Amino acid sequence: MRGKRLSIWGETGAILRAATARVRAGGARLAGLILATQLVVLLVALPLVRWLFREALRANGMSGLDLGKLPIGQGFPLTVTLILAIVVLVFWLLALQFTALVVLLRWPALSGRQFLSELGRVARALLRPRSLPLLGYLFVLLPLTGFGFTSALTRGLAIPQFISGELFKSPATAIGFIAFLVVLTWLNLRYALTVPLFVLTTGRRPLRTSWRLTRGLRAPVSLALAGAVVLIAGSLAGSALALIALAPTAIADAVLPGAAPGVAAVSLGLAQVAGMLLSGAVTAGIAGVLISRLERSADRFPAGVSWATDPARAERVPATAGAAGAAGAAGSTESAGPAVPAGPAGAAPAGAPAAAPRTGRLVPVVVTAALLLAAGCSVAGWDTMHRLAAAPDTLVLAHRGFSDGGVENTLGGLDAAAAAGADLVEMDVMQTRDGEFVAMHDARLERLAGEPLAVKDLTLAELTQIMVTDAAGHTDLIPSFTDYVRHAQALEMPLLIEVKLSGAETPDHVDRLVAELEELGALEENMYHSLDAPSVERLKLLRPDLTVGYTMAFAGGGLPETVADFIVVEQWTATSVMQDAARAAGLGFMAWTVNDEAGYRELLRRDADGIITDHPDRVLAARAEMQSGSGVAGILVDALARFVTVV
Repeated sequence: MRGKRLSIWGETGAILRAATARVRAGGARLAGLILATQLVVLLVALPLVRWLFREALRANGMSGLDLGKLPIGQGFPLTVTLILAIVVLVFWLLALQFTALVVLLRWPALSGRQFLSELGRVARALLRPRSLPLLGYLFVLLPLTGFGFTSALTRGLAIPQFISGELFKSPATAIGFIAFLVVLTWLNLRYALTVPLFVLTTGRRPLRTSWRLTRGLRAPVSLALAGAVVLIAGSLAGSALALIALAPTAIADAVLPGAAPGVAAVSLGLAQVAGMLLSGAVTAGIAGVLISRLERSADRFPAGVSWATDPARAERVPATAGAAGAAGAAGSTESAGPAVPAGPAGAAPAGAPAAAPRTGRLVPVVVTAALLLAAGCSVAGWDTMHRLAAAPDTLVLAHRGFSDGGVENTLGGLDAAAAAGADLVEMDVMQTRDGEFVAMHDARLERLAGEPLAVKDLTLAELTQIMVTDAAGHTDLIPSFTDYVRHAQALEMPLLIEVKLSGAETPDHVDRLVAELEELGALEENMYHSLDAPSVERLKLLRPDLTVGYTMAFAGGGLPETVADFIVVEQWTATSVMQDAARAAGLGFMAWTVNDEAGYRELLRRDADGIITDHPDRVLAARAEMQSGSGVAGILVDALARFVTVV
């Protein structure tokens, strides 16, 4: 008989209590699994994937992934094949990482042999065609919404800021983007049970089954609430961890400054290991929520879907008894009624985590491993702290001017950037229908002027009569490129001029641009960059003495082959590895468009050559703080933000 149906809040509480019990039952085995999987991913899987990716690019004669100059040669099919193989490998490793957590949380009493046997069973299942639908879920839906399992293998998968940032500059596109995220989140909640279903049941269609089991509002809302509680708890624990790690260094700064770097290095090493464990615990908490939600929906399993047999029980009882126990497990309900039916005699009730085997001998092993890992991180942290301590001289470039004071690429925005103290202003230039040049980023005018017009279809005289308005309410006229440059000269503000393509380019558009700048006496005093590789090459051919950059919307695998003096890499792929490679090759390194505090503080600590940002005032303040700061505590704060990941 079913009991009284729980409210959504009651359902959420029941799921959280069950998930907490599962994580606690994991104990030292769970901690050991978290450390082991993290190390395997960081020390084996990621280096292997990076090496395979570089080899895949090399097969097509590329030293790095450059979407602006993608050669389609004889090696291209092999490159595509190898990249697809990498995707399959990462998917397989990612699924196994998730599987290990789910198996341990569902059956904490398994022996090591039984645990590995279960992983082998799922690994074989992942090679079958029925696992293919999981690919889209694990690599697209889950990383974009951030609800479910997290892994270093998918941490870089997200909507790049240069895309989301541009979408939020227009009310219409912002509303559309928010609606898109809401739909993604809802889909993720509906498919959230997919991995537990694949691992723990005999069904062949886990995505469809998850969709069926999360009908209505109760299941997805309770999942969202329970997941939010886990994530908030993880964030609070992460903040507490940062404060605990920071305290010894702050004390050393005040009492014994000479010892502060060493104290900070040890604190960073311990925090990195603690962060691994805490991040894994948060992921385990989410996994426990999903398993508990699945168990409470077991009475609604569709035909053909049943619990997989508990490997530990299968070895102790006959197959018929094991089947009965599995059937009993399906008796879990969404009610507050009678207790869940028991499994075989002497077994724990179905739906509740069985008691884990004694782990007294495992605790010192896990603690020793964690301390050894922390010691290794501390040694590496010594060099890290000294590198981060260097005062940055990174250039701060105002992206299209300063949007807090004026419309992008207008004289008002240029004035605002100069008043904020930016080192340079990054701006855009396009050719018009009559071959002249205008300061403009968008090829079309809908976003700023509300008109269905294109730059390539208008003359300079027509464009400079159009009023533009941004989301903040600033208004201004579109300036000609000549007026913009003259105004910058009057302000003594150097420019980073981006050559944009409007579709109206004449074959000699770069030559014309150079001639116009020479006539203004402004060619040598400014810098240049472009996403268009031929424009970069033409600039360097015409004037080898100019400082020219090659802009990359996506970078990976290595440096591009370019004649440029520096590269401008979108923040999403502007990694420290890419920066170090650029420095080794004698190239400058800039990142765009960097607006988040963690992002620009990291790049400042890395002493990147330039940061292109919509908020030059904030980046300038952070740079001034680092240049004038004393003590190590502030450096450790940035190191913790960069190297310690919790949620």
